[in-house]
Amino acid sequence: FRNDGADTLSLGSIFVLDLWTDRLVCEYTGRPDYADDFNELCRRILLFYNARANYENNIKGTYSYFAKMNCLYLLTDTLDFLKDKDMVKGTKIGNTTKGTPATNAINEYGLKLIGEWLIKPVITQVEENGETREVTLTNLSFIKSRGLLKELIAWNPEINVDRIRALGQLMLLRQDRVI
Repeated sequence: FRNDGADTLSLGSIFVLDLWTDRLVCEYTGRPDYADDFNELCRRILLFYNARANYENNIKGTYSYFAKMNCLYLLTDTLDFLKDKDMVKGTKIGNTTKGTPATNAINEYGLKLIGEWLIKPVITQVEENGETREVTLTNLSFIKSRGLLKELIAWNPEINVDRIRALGQLMLLRQDRVI
């Protein structure tokens, strides 16, 4: 979020995805009193999980906070495949060298990637009556965040969907890593 204090219902949100299992392993969604408190929480999560963040670079503050903490390496460079698709244009300098702008086209593409990821089949083992067998589920079956599930169910273009926006940025980063 952009400002300290809350004059809206907007929340800060971060997700971490394990690329080996393709499962969400961490979520924080909330509104600390100060934007730097949220940025510090994100920095610590990234350090703990040895993760990198793709963030909405048109929201000011994240880049400067991570620069101040000597942690710019935790922020992803602007994703090359978005440049190839002409979704990100021009030579980037300063804070626009990292992260991804949250334009309508990029947000729509992120939503498409979320949908594909949610229904992706996953073969897993379940135990019933002492026997183990393989079953095919979807990634949706492994989401433990009630808040995210509620936002996914309620999603429409008119509501504030902070978790979905954060998940969209994560899915863009996942797509970059898959490519």
